[in-house]
Amino acid sequence: MSKEAKIILVVSILFTLALGLSNIFVNIFLWKKSRDFTIVALYNLMHYIFVPITFILAGWLSKKKNGIWSLRLGIVFFILFFSLTLLIKDQMLRFIYPLGILFGIAAGFYWLAYHVLSFYGPTAQNRFTCYGFNGISVGGANALAPLIGGYIIQSAGNTKGYTIVFSCSLVLFFILILVSLLLKTKSYGTKLDFSHIWGSQHQDWTKLRKAITVWGFRDVVIGFLISTLVFKSTGSELSVGKLSLLAAALSSLAFLTQQKLIKPQRRVLSMTLGAALMFAAVWGLTWQIGYPTLLIFTVLDAMFTPFFIIPIASASFNVINEYHEENLRVEYVINKEIVLNIGRIISTTMLIGLLTFVKQTSVLNFFLLFLGSTQLVSVFFLRGMKVWKDKARST
Repeated sequence: MSKEAKIILVVSILFTLALGLSNIFVNIFLWKKSRDFTIVALYNLMHYIFVPITFILAGWLSKKKNGIWSLRLGIVFFILFFSLTLLIKDQMLRFIYPLGILFGIAAGFYWLAYHVLSFYGPTAQNRFTCYGFNGISVGGANALAPLIGGYIIQSAGNTKGYTIVFSCSLVLFFILILVSLLLKTKSYGTKLDFSHIWGSQHQDWTKLRKAITVWGFRDVVIGFLISTLVFKSTGSELSVGKLSLLAAALSSLAFLTQQKLIKPQRRVLSMTLGAALMFAAVWGLTWQIGYPTLLIFTVLDAMFTPFFIIPIASASFNVINEYHEENLRVEYVINKEIVLNIGRIISTTMLIGLLTFVKQTSVLNFFLLFLGSTQLVSVFFLRGMKVWKDKARST
């Protein structure tokens, strides 16, 4: 791994720790105050709407300057977000829209920079390996952060505990600003090509966009639902942290196993098997939503998601290489994020509609089943990509 790739890995770990300490508990805090999943969904919907908008602004900035500016702006907006949560903590329900928008802006600037820097850091020959190491390292950070956050909240008491956790995230983001000073990158060009932002006509990219849109239905939506349902079932932030620890540990092992067992020629098999087993994991929740079924889902999902995710992540960059459009990496990353968030927006809007108009308590059970099946549709589109046929490609 190059020096740049190692620094990007450090950034990724620190960011995961900073966000992992607090992000789950922001959703839980909103649910505790409102006892309403609709409030939590509306907060996240604002996030999903403003991420792709900010991606376009971040892309323009990256073309005019470079990706480091976008990364730093993202971190600054996260600092503003957590500063605001500390100031208005007990009044957060009155500010779910501006908080969701601010989080979306922060995420948009940060992730545009991170995705593009991730392309420049690794090479085509070691990208698959870099993603594997990143998955293992971030998995470790994901394991520790929610557990520490849950322990602090439960030990210190609700009000004081949340204040400490949000403050710790704030400190870590300040450290991230300093680490970002070590990163250097070349210019990505001078002009944003809007025709590629709205969509390339290349066959593989078209199929990938469809698959990512459908994947967006599930993606983080199922994540904020599960963590909130775990808290609702147990009444304990520490229980959420412990379950997150277990999931992250299993996910890290799965990333490592995927690295060892899945060679380039087995990527389609890995992706298909992972998607099928992820669907199997969700079936228990259609019967009953309680801690035992949530535990089973979390364990199985953590074990099998990496087998689905890693081939897609590496393939998306290889498509760019395939058509020799490396100078349009920023545009492709923006395009990918737009379609991903279209899926998230549709899914979250469906959830809000169901919670508003369907009064039956089983609505969440079947919505979770729907979410848990969407990656199978993604596989339908992904299997037809030509990029899989080059078995000698190293990613």
